[in-house]
Amino acid sequence: MIHLENLAGMSRYGRMRAKFRYYFLAPWMVGIWEFQLNRLNKENIQLYEKFHQEGIVASAKGRRVGGFRVIPVEREIKDDREIQPYEKVSEIIETNSKFAVADCICRKESEILGDKCDKLLEACMTFGVAADYYIENGMAREISKEEAKQILYKAEEDGLVHCSSNHKGNKIFICNCCGCHCKALAFLTKHNMPGLISQSNYYALVDAATCDGCTTCIDRCQVNAIEMIDEIAAVKRERCIGCGLCVSTCPTGSISMVHKQPGYLSHIYDDDFDLMQARAKDTGKAFPFD
Repeated sequence: MIHLENLAGMSRYGRMRAKFRYYFLAPWMVGIWEFQLNRLNKENIQLYEKFHQEGIVASAKGRRVGGFRVIPVEREIKDDREIQPYEKVSEIIETNSKFAVADCICRKESEILGDKCDKLLEACMTFGVAADYYIENGMAREISKEEAKQILYKAEEDGLVHCSSNHKGNKIFICNCCGCHCKALAFLTKHNMPGLISQSNYYALVDAATCDGCTTCIDRCQVNAIEMIDEIAAVKRERCIGCGLCVSTCPTGSISMVHKQPGYLSHIYDDDFDLMQARAKDTGKAFPFD
């Protein structure tokens, strides 16, 4: 029997939509994993890691639907085409009025284990109802719109990749991910499952005539998508996620962001229900939104 006090506690983990509170089985990521932010310790981290590797990573083999989508460094997009709202962090910020920031749980985990990342720790951003949830449960602090913008600028300076959910419309979070510890980017960098991270609509291109071979871009790239060939930087197109981090620090201005041709664009889902449905079907399981 479920007692009322248990239901009251469970209510903190609901989701607010308009005037109603809905409940659902949260995914591991983004979801259950991030909710452990204030519970991490050396003992339970071992259990979390065991579940992630033996459960989540193992079950993801063969799947093709990306729940995360890379958002490029906006100021590096020099293109005559209209930039879609889901490709602009500024659009995500401007369409929201409630903001919160929390520690990145992936980097916090690594710090507890003695492998401290040198990139920004307080970098996990939530908006709207998600910000309310994080603040209410003591996992994040409320910030202003201006502070949210400054955190995004700092994340770019530190070489963090902006990621959010792979659908159009309102976004409730932006993760700022590093290639060394992020569990999402690890599907590409460690587990060879590139389909689970949806690339942006852009890719990096090097002008070999002006590149001086300084290797700054190699250090900036979080997914090992750049290599040196005859002392000139070269982008591995199949690995490039279109984040733009290499462009923003190239001292010779030799790297630019190029819009992909229509046949190479990553699919973007209409809304969060559409994305959840696609991810559920990708597992071969029935889903209630048909």
